Amino acid sequence: MLIDADNTLWDTDGVFAEAQLRILAAVEKAMKLTASTDDRLAFVRGFDQDIAEQHHLGLRYPPRLLIDALAFGLRGVPLREAVRRAWNDAAYSGIERQIVSEIEHDFLEDISKQPKLLKGVMTGLRELASIGATMVVFTEGSRRRILRSVEYHQLIAFVDRVFEAPKTERMFARVKTLTKPEQSIYVIGDQLTRDIAPANKAGIPSIYIPGKFQPKWEIETKVQPTFRAQSFDAATAFLVSRENDALQDSSHDRL
Repeated sequence: MLIDADNTLWDTDGVFAEAQLRILAAVEKAMKLTASTDDRLAFVRGFDQDIAEQHHLGLRYPPRLLIDALAFGLRGVPLREAVRRAWNDAAYSGIERQIVSEIEHDFLEDISKQPKLLKGVMTGLRELASIGATMVVFTEGSRRRILRSVEYHQLIAFVDRVFEAPKTERMFARVKTLTKPEQSIYVIGDQLTRDIAPANKAGIPSIYIPGKFQPKWEIETKVQPTFRAQSFDAATAFLVSRENDALQDSSHDRL
């Protein structure tokens, strides 16, 4: 069982949402300007997603890009142009570089906080353990950070391994070759483009649990999972039921 970590096991998005709202408040204070919006988080994430789409690190781009883009945005510069200027003319955003560094430091501190475990995770992990499933948590981020969260939420007894690697068809195909003939393998994740698509291409059944926040590239994709669940325990219930059905079919074939 390959299980994505962030926003599948725990609410990383909730941590980022709070941190991004604090960034906006800090930039507003530095600029002595206020965002003209009724949805402050959507305002920030508009800039956030535009940067992520262009940066080679995706959503893990340097936070100072968001800080400067917001500064330009508060001055009335259109979103796409504000992002362009944050890349090329950051020194003219209107915020002193020392203040940008301080805001960035505070943001990195904020996102280092431990996220809350998502609903149904403990129930689902216990159910998987009851059928003897091997559980591998995989991430494209920091393995050390994931291990800290596993320990914090006392999941050590359930997690057999934490695996850090780019989520590609090749990676999933390689993992698939390591399974024994009698073993089943599944992928559970919250992103259609990053978790489900490469699993599908590698021929691995995929279970999709939509996260609270869906980037626009997730909304626009046509990727379809093997099964869609609203919570982790619903995903594991489907998996266990599928495995039990397969076991019964195998027993009937031997009769």
